[in-house]
Amino acid sequence: MLMMFSPAFVMVMDLMVLVMMIMMMVSSLDAHGHISCIESERKGLLELKAYLNISEYPYDWPNDTNNSDCCKWERVKCDLTSGRVIGLLLTDTYYPPPLLNLSLFYPFGELQTLNLSNFWCQGWFDHIHGYKSFERLKNLEILDISENGVNNTVLPFINTASSLKTLILHGNNMEGTFPMKELINLRNLELLDLSKNQFVGPVPDLANFHNLQGLDMSDNKFSGSNKGLCQLKNLRELDLSQNKFTGQFPQCFDSLTQLQVLDISSNNFNGTVPSLIRNLDSVEYLALSDNEFKGFFSLELIANLSKLKVFKLSSRSNLLRLKKLSSLQPKFQLSVIELQNCNLENVPSFIQHQKDLHVINLSNNKLTGVFPYWLLEKYPNLRVLLLQNNSLTMLELPRLLNHTLQILDLSANNFDQRLPENIGKVLPNIRHLNLSNNGFQWILPSSFGEMKDIKFLDLSHNNFSGSLPMKFLIGCSSLHTLKLSYNKFFGQIFPKQTNFGSLVVLIANNNLFTGIADGLRNVQSLGVLDLSNNYLQGVIPSWFGGFFFAYLFLSNNLLEGTLPSTLFSKPTFKILDLSGNKFSGNLPSHFTGMDMSLLYLNDNEFSGTIPSTLIKDVLVLDLRNNKLSGTIPHFVKNEFILSLLLRGNTLTGHIPTDLCGLRSIRILDLANNRLKGSIPTCLNNVSFGRRLNYEVNGDKLPFEINDDEEFAVYSRLLVLPRQYSPDYTGVLMFNVEFASKSRYDSYTQESFNFMFGLDLSSNELSGDIPKELGDLQRIRALNLSHNSLSGLIPQSFSNLTDIESIDLSFNLLRGPIPQDLSKLDYMVVFNVSYNNLSGSIPSHGKFSTLDETNFIGNLLLCGSAINRSCDDNSTTEFLESDDQSGDEETTIDMEIFYWSLAATYGVTWITFIVFLCFDSPWRRVWFHFVDAFISLFKCV
Repeated sequence: MLMMFSPAFVMVMDLMVLVMMIMMMVSSLDAHGHISCIESERKGLLELKAYLNISEYPYDWPNDTNNSDCCKWERVKCDLTSGRVIGLLLTDTYYPPPLLNLSLFYPFGELQTLNLSNFWCQGWFDHIHGYKSFERLKNLEILDISENGVNNTVLPFINTASSLKTLILHGNNMEGTFPMKELINLRNLELLDLSKNQFVGPVPDLANFHNLQGLDMSDNKFSGSNKGLCQLKNLRELDLSQNKFTGQFPQCFDSLTQLQVLDISSNNFNGTVPSLIRNLDSVEYLALSDNEFKGFFSLELIANLSKLKVFKLSSRSNLLRLKKLSSLQPKFQLSVIELQNCNLENVPSFIQHQKDLHVINLSNNKLTGVFPYWLLEKYPNLRVLLLQNNSLTMLELPRLLNHTLQILDLSANNFDQRLPENIGKVLPNIRHLNLSNNGFQWILPSSFGEMKDIKFLDLSHNNFSGSLPMKFLIGCSSLHTLKLSYNKFFGQIFPKQTNFGSLVVLIANNNLFTGIADGLRNVQSLGVLDLSNNYLQGVIPSWFGGFFFAYLFLSNNLLEGTLPSTLFSKPTFKILDLSGNKFSGNLPSHFTGMDMSLLYLNDNEFSGTIPSTLIKDVLVLDLRNNKLSGTIPHFVKNEFILSLLLRGNTLTGHIPTDLCGLRSIRILDLANNRLKGSIPTCLNNVSFGRRLNYEVNGDKLPFEINDDEEFAVYSRLLVLPRQYSPDYTGVLMFNVEFASKSRYDSYTQESFNFMFGLDLSSNELSGDIPKELGDLQRIRALNLSHNSLSGLIPQSFSNLTDIESIDLSFNLLRGPIPQDLSKLDYMVVFNVSYNNLSGSIPSHGKFSTLDETNFIGNLLLCGSAINRSCDDNSTTEFLESDDQSGDEETTIDMEIFYWSLAATYGVTWITFIVFLCFDSPWRRVWFHFVDAFISLFKCV
């Protein structure tokens, strides 16, 4: 049966269909975003692109001729309804202009978030509105300029952004007392991050920031009073770590009842742990570690903090102790517990009442006996267990597998037995295992091969022996760092092919390895290899040139032959140490590496001349004790070289004045060669005489291991550190050897920053000592001994205010020792023996500590140091007159001697002739001998 519809009904139905279609279109737009952005903002982005010169990933913004939707561009966020730009993520700009023009942001009137982190402009400017640039961005709520390198000059610009709720200034060059007046208008701030700058002085008065909920002042130099924080009643998260706060913790902090995060670690707070923490009912994250607390700490102070999840406590004073409370049952359930340097002798009993611990750190205590393996059994979610620097003696493991533990550190204990055979089975998912600095013995268990996910393994400083098990070499395919140093492993390193496809760092120095096998050839990922102080023999394999080493250490082995040329063609080299072997042949002419820092080729048998290009990019060049000949080359310009060591070769010729252009040089050692001529006067141009701020920092390892899973972060506002982040970027220390204070010392990275030395001893140098050497104000060791230097000791040496050692012995110096040298307060060694010096020896200052061995062979010196009285110069006059009379007497005696010799000779011949004239038995015997001699001569 057909139903008939009225026209009105049909119209209503059509209208409903139309409405539904419109609603579907709107819904589609809401789901997929606006189809295009505002044209003025699109043009603004292109102008910003041109100004910043960003033309590649990660920006990937199109050219002007492309009319694409800017809301779909990388790092641009638009409002889905209006299509207006509300967020710009302009991070990691590689080559920004020196100054950022803020007027480029005018087109983005609805901008809410501006992220300029890692932007690295040096400052800002606006020729149109000046400091009022941000007034045009009335909706701006989040401004991130972290890791920019800007200073305080940007703060007046920021002060006009009165709508800001989040301001991140982390990691810049801001300094001085915090200029509150520069940010007085930011009354809406909820989060302020000032971390990792150079702010000093007391905490600023932040009373006007009533809305502030998160404040990070960490990693600065704040000191003095911090009571200015006590009025921030709405503060929820506060980080004061890594500053210079001292004294007692402010009692007024108990009024901050809404605090959820409080971190005061790494300061100098002292006294007992503040009792006010018992009043922080809302706190979830409480870090009190690395201060100077002492006395007893009772867990009763925190027992009622029911929301507490993270608790960290330690002290540098070694005077902090945890009060024993066996019956305590706290209300909290922790995820992280850290009790370092608390003089613990046992695992605290309250830990047994915790149900879901993820991180346990009891390092640097006095735990003894058996490893507390019950912790692995009790806490099924335990991921980090740190027990290093205790006195544990026996390692026992549970029978059950632990599938959650990822980080275990048992280093620096007293274990001295074999490792459990099942260690790899019990800990199959371990990622970081540190067993170093113990006494573990025997061979490695083959079960190590079952640690499929391990990335970091440190077995150094033990008594392991034997060869590495094949199951280990094949099974640990994720291994990134392997440390085997200071053990007794022997044989070839990696004798067969391994499965170490991810291995970047192999440190196996100070073992008994004898060879480099082809198994190492397949580990092409290696960037750091240290096989020094072993018994490696033979030559460096040619396939070493296939690696992209950053650091290669093969020193103190038995390697020989010439160096493969391919070894020096890699641009990645930073440190190469081949010292203490038997390498021969010529030195390489240059290195391809642009970042080569340290080059040690000393104590080998290299011969030939030194290439002039060898010094091009290095910071330290050590060619000591080889068989190098020829002259010191005219080195190409190198403004950054810090140490040039050419001692113990057969170099000849003059000291080139080109060395005066090495303005950053700290140690110059040319001793024990055959150099001639005079000392260049221009040596005062180098850094010995300049007050430089150049610091030598150890290179960090060129890698970082990132775990896939993040540890829980108990913060909603601040960027707190992960609960435990292993230090995979350890500093590679370097050392430079130099003779100072009458001994040969090794200067490591830190001490090298304070060492300045010049050694020209044991050559054939002549002429006067240049007075210009007195300009080397920072020099600490000066050795010019065993040459043929003449003239006087320069008076200018009294300007060497930092000098510790001066050796001028075995030369031809004359005249007096300058009395002003007694002003050299740091001088320990002053040796002028075997010269022709005269006059009185200074008796004040450091000279009063010197004995006669420093002045031997100078007959005309006098003074208390050699027990020879000067007696108002009468001794000198007597010695001079005695010397003159001695010369005259010598002349007279020689004349008498010659006349007496002639007279004696004449008298003897006359007597002999007279003797022959008289007939006597003696005369007949004499002629008989003469006849016999003539007859014998005729027979011959």
